[in-house]
Amino acid sequence: MTSPSILTTLATVALCLTAAALTVLILLASYRASLKRHPYTDCRRCQGTGERRSRLFAHSFGYCPDCTGTGYRPRLGARLLNVR
Repeated sequence: MTSPSILTTLATVALCLTAAALTVLILLASYRASLKRHPYTDCRRCQGTGERRSRLFAHSFGYCPDCTGTGYRPRLGARLLNVR
């Protein structure tokens, strides 16, 4: 049995790398579109309510310092890629 020529092997590798690069580009474009459509997520510290209860006095509360009372925080990708 003969082994494939070096040109056939290089063509196969080039085709696989091109397919992988296109897949990565499509995934990045769809992630960016997702960030553009939904740039915010619920604040983890206040669970999206925008307020924090006092640990000492249960009836008192204040605005969450992480989300400034909105209940939303920018997603990590939106902060890193500066998507607005």
